[in-house]
Amino acid sequence: MRIKKTPLLRPTQWLLGAVLCGVTLSFTADEALAAEPLSAPEGRVLLTLTGNIGVTNSGTNSALEQTEQAEFDLALLDSLPQHEFDTETPWTNGVHRFSGVLLRDLLERVDAKGVVIKAVAFNEYFSVIDISRPELSGLLLATRMDGEPMRIRDKGPSWLMLPLSESKQLDNKRFHELLIWQLRTLDVQ
Repeated sequence: MRIKKTPLLRPTQWLLGAVLCGVTLSFTADEALAAEPLSAPEGRVLLTLTGNIGVTNSGTNSALEQTEQAEFDLALLDSLPQHEFDTETPWTNGVHRFSGVLLRDLLERVDAKGVVIKAVAFNEYFSVIDISRPELSGLLLATRMDGEPMRIRDKGPSWLMLPLSESKQLDNKRFHELLIWQLRTLDVQ
């Protein structure tokens, strides 16, 4: 009697298994990073994120209302990757350096599930932003202008900003309407 040796897994099965394992591990690592707890703000809250987010640090849970939100003070915003660019705006004189966190990095930190954001200012002015648009990939939540934290009287404490001087496509009314200053809330829809 002759015994035929057969491998436990055929090469194609092994390859498929390795790929699926890699995808699963990659997905799990990304989920774990996004799901890392967000500490509570210790300073004055500058910005609140609400809506379809997976990571929160504040909220109420009562019989009448359940809200979960992510609150950020300047230190929490500064703990995220920082970016900067120089640009002119229709509302300021000359070129200024804006620095802060990219909106996409902030949304990733709170595990945002939507691509439409309602941005609301202190005075209730709002804009609805489709962040899936490629030209908005550089949308910055600026917390500093020329290296100094922005005060409310200077359109702060946070201001959505694009590098308007870098592209004529961005420097028009359609994009200007998205650049909300004195930003209070981002609602992920």
